[in-house]
Amino acid sequence: MGFPPEAPQCVFPHSMFLENSDLSPIYEKIDEIIDRLTKWEPKTKNKGKVALPKITVDGKDYPEAIDNMNLLFQRNGWSDTLPVLPPTEERVERLLTGTDLSRDIVIGKILPRGGIATVELIAAVAAMAGCRPEYMPVLIAVMKAILNPEFAHWGINATTNSCYPLVIVNGPIAKQIRLNSGYGCLGPDPAHPAGGLIGRTIRLLMLIGGGAMPGSRSMSIFGGPARYTGIVFAEDEDGLPKDWEPLNVERGFPQGSNVVTVGGVISTVNLSGGGTASTEEEARKNLYKSACYMRVPSSVYFLNSGARWPDRPPGYMLLPGKGAQGLSTLGWSKGQVKTFLWEHSKVSWFDIKNARSSKEIAEHINACDGLLKENEPWPITSKPENIMIIVAGGEQSGHWYWMQGYYQPPRPMSVEIDLPKDWEKLLKKAEEELGHGG
Repeated sequence: MGFPPEAPQCVFPHSMFLENSDLSPIYEKIDEIIDRLTKWEPKTKNKGKVALPKITVDGKDYPEAIDNMNLLFQRNGWSDTLPVLPPTEERVERLLTGTDLSRDIVIGKILPRGGIATVELIAAVAAMAGCRPEYMPVLIAVMKAILNPEFAHWGINATTNSCYPLVIVNGPIAKQIRLNSGYGCLGPDPAHPAGGLIGRTIRLLMLIGGGAMPGSRSMSIFGGPARYTGIVFAEDEDGLPKDWEPLNVERGFPQGSNVVTVGGVISTVNLSGGGTASTEEEARKNLYKSACYMRVPSSVYFLNSGARWPDRPPGYMLLPGKGAQGLSTLGWSKGQVKTFLWEHSKVSWFDIKNARSSKEIAEHINACDGLLKENEPWPITSKPENIMIIVAGGEQSGHWYWMQGYYQPPRPMSVEIDLPKDWEKLLKKAEEELGHGG
């Protein structure tokens, strides 16, 4: 947060926060804690920005200087341990051409550390990850969504769970920046690098700005590969059935609008066998098979759900275009698909009572205001509409993909993307450098 290392007034051993740990340091320092909380005041009352000196890294040649920089960044917790590019003034200035916002504009505070996410910081971290200027509008919109207090991003950053943000992009901008919606949309894809680079920037911001170091401010027990590049992709709007709305329209935005939708994910699974249904029986079997994967007695489904968080999605289902079109041809609307999945993914009372303690069951029932009941199957969310369905993954069928939602955020956040006035100029430059794409 910009304070000097001497700022902490009371320091406790990290082990004190583990299960069944020794809490005596708190009792021994309780008078000091109360005194610091109630009487301490800063020595200076002045406010303002502090201009920090630029970092200079030397080496016998440029490659060695790059290696030394990466070692320096790794030692200071400024990287994800994968190599980063130097965020030189020239690189940051180039990234800032991707937005009309002033570099000093504050997007929000990244918790738990409390680093301030300015437009300039986003550009600097994007430069480290290897992003291009045309990615900046998406990155800024994503960070606006994540740092919205309603998103509760601190829960994703600091939890013991292995969770991470999910970003879905709608609108013409997806093709313009070469963001994948087809084969291999979850990456990697050298022809469509935007998803991985944008996702890595988001994680670096959470790591550097939020201080989400494993075992310190991030207590995720396992972490996970998606904590390197996240999940960032575009909906395949060309592959959508004509009677199915794209996600941005479903979220209340106009057709053709550039929108990011950000949620939280805790696990993913590829569902084999979801081919293009040619009969009603095939369609129902495909849907039922998917519902079986969704039907697990996870507390993530039920924790603080129901009446308290009525719009929380249980997860995000990806269908390739052919699979969605096959369902539509047989008369299935997106709403009907959601209702079927909701009805057939209910968790049996047998599984609930054998997987959850009596205390947990009582807490879930009390929190859900009549939605969950003893001796009855439990729905994985309060209403079918909460199941998010996105079309992506190419022209084939044969597989669906379930991404189980995390209980934070309480609901997905959608933000419209603002384009800079020189947007067409940026796209022309990208085409000159990368060739025709989109």
